Amino acid sequence: MLEGIEIHTRRRSQRVTLQMAVQIQLHLVDGRLLRQDAFTQVVNAHGGLLEMEARPRAGQRMLLMNPTSGVQQSATILSAKRAREGGYAVAFEFDSPAPKLWALVFPPDDWKTEPA
Repeated sequence: MLEGIEIHTRRRSQRVTLQMAVQIQLHLVDGRLLRQDAFTQVVNAHGGLLEMEARPRAGQRMLLMNPTSGVQQSATILSAKRAREGGYAVAFEFDSPAPKLWALVFPPDDWKTEPA
């Protein structure tokens, strides 16, 4: 379980518990590019929470990719807190809504960003 994550009562889109492998890319402070596998915990059309080994900084930019579909979306890291099992719980927000990244067959109604 993740601890120390701020919970906000008002969301722009419904949250869904989804443990899914994602690949992330971000630049480290020294300029090197970090590519790492991570797992989501909770997601919505506007971002989510994932767990990863490296600790990013709040405000840092990253690219998330669904390795199955190849869909990518850029995001900003909101916070990174130590997780109980090791690694870091990372809250992030997409630059623009990206419900298709999660490839849910039946997404919540408020995830629809454009008519089908």
